[in-house]
Amino acid sequence: MRAAARCGGSTEGVAPEALVEAVAVAAPKGARITVDAGAHMLPVTALWQAEEPRGALISRGLATMGSALPAAIAACLAEPDRPVVAFTGDGGLMMCLAELATAVQAGCRNLVVVVFNDSSMSMIEVKQRRRQLPPRGMDYAPTDFATVARGFDCMGIRVEVPGELPGALQKALSSERPVVVDVAVDRHAYHPMLRALRG
Repeated sequence: MRAAARCGGSTEGVAPEALVEAVAVAAPKGARITVDAGAHMLPVTALWQAEEPRGALISRGLATMGSALPAAIAACLAEPDRPVVAFTGDGGLMMCLAELATAVQAGCRNLVVVVFNDSSMSMIEVKQRRRQLPPRGMDYAPTDFATVARGFDCMGIRVEVPGELPGALQKALSSERPVVVDVAVDRHAYHPMLRALRG
């Protein structure tokens, strides 16, 4: 499964699988993750190694977009000293963006939100393509989530090329307040990844 998740490659921005693996390397031992539904869920669930039960929280059966950030806030409140990384797509974060204010107000000092930003509802686009339908209604205007995060008094970090990832993640994981790491990912990597993982 891990080999299949690494098949996407990337021609622009950061490969989604490379982002997951960079976070796995940078995250401290015992970190918990939360995961939204969406194309980014493919590399996260294939490549992240949970260390114990409930180390990865995901709305798997319901495939709920927008659940990663609220779940991460709850995890921070339940265990304030345990680092939490929320993996979300840009569409999922847009659904619950105001919860960044909640994270600040609640004092979530060990929360890092990693956004797979590709200005698209990528999973639906992949499914349209697999059914030989034209991609319609899946793209939207680019959003700078790092700037938006700073507006909520979070730390906001923008990553556009792979070489920026290690430093950005180190800075994010050592912060004492909520952080949004806004990563420009290559959405085209999801097409071969879905075929490799799900047939």
